[in-house]
Amino acid sequence: MPFSLATFAFMISTVFCNQSLAIGLATFSLFIGPQITYFLSLKFDWAKYILFANTNLAQYIDGTPLVKGMTMPFSLAVLLVYFVVFNAVTWWTFQKRDVTA
Repeated sequence: MPFSLATFAFMISTVFCNQSLAIGLATFSLFIGPQITYFLSLKFDWAKYILFANTNLAQYIDGTPLVKGMTMPFSLAVLLVYFVVFNAVTWWTFQKRDVTA
């Protein structure tokens, strides 16, 4: 979980050039994300693809995944996809920015 949220905060910091916004959004999503994911999982099947449905890997040790049908390899794959997307957005934004000033 720390890597996915740290990568999310790094992406927000790079895209918006605001470290305070990045820390605030990452902290807010850390506390609110699982609750929103839980409520969405009650109604929608696509909730298993949300980042916060997959960040708590201890749910597989307890045997009660947040959304039915989720497995440890599935969650690791989803986290890897989010990691790659966040880093790609960060790299693309940084390459487009003029840092000479």
